[in-house]
Amino acid sequence: MSTQRVLLLCSHHLFGESMEGILRGAEGVHLVGPVGLEDDVHQHIASANPHVVVIADEEIGSHKAAHLTASLVEQYPEVLVIRVGLNQNTFRVFSTHTLPARVADLLDAIHNLPAAESLAAAHVSSRGSD
Repeated sequence: MSTQRVLLLCSHHLFGESMEGILRGAEGVHLVGPVGLEDDVHQHIASANPHVVVIADEEIGSHKAAHLTASLVEQYPEVLVIRVGLNQNTFRVFSTHTLPARVADLLDAIHNLPAAESLAAAHVSSRGSD
């Protein structure tokens, strides 16, 4: 198993400590951080060169987390971004893929997306366990 460098960004100290405990003890994870969301995140990414950035925020859909996710996905397309919320039992994974700009590749990408029905079913089943 290869080791993944994971940068942990946290909005709350106690939630960050919990996430740190989970990640630091995990096999195949080299944890960098935790780092506060108010810190210079881009500087930490440049120095840590992570494979994954985990954003641990109070709310998984907070404006701050959404804005930071969009910024990271745009500026660091090779980095996987995972957002977790304090009171949610789900997490969100964001990744980008750079493909050749050919019509066939565009259509393949569209056809190979998960079906909307399966995404909706997964969302409903995860909400049922709240």
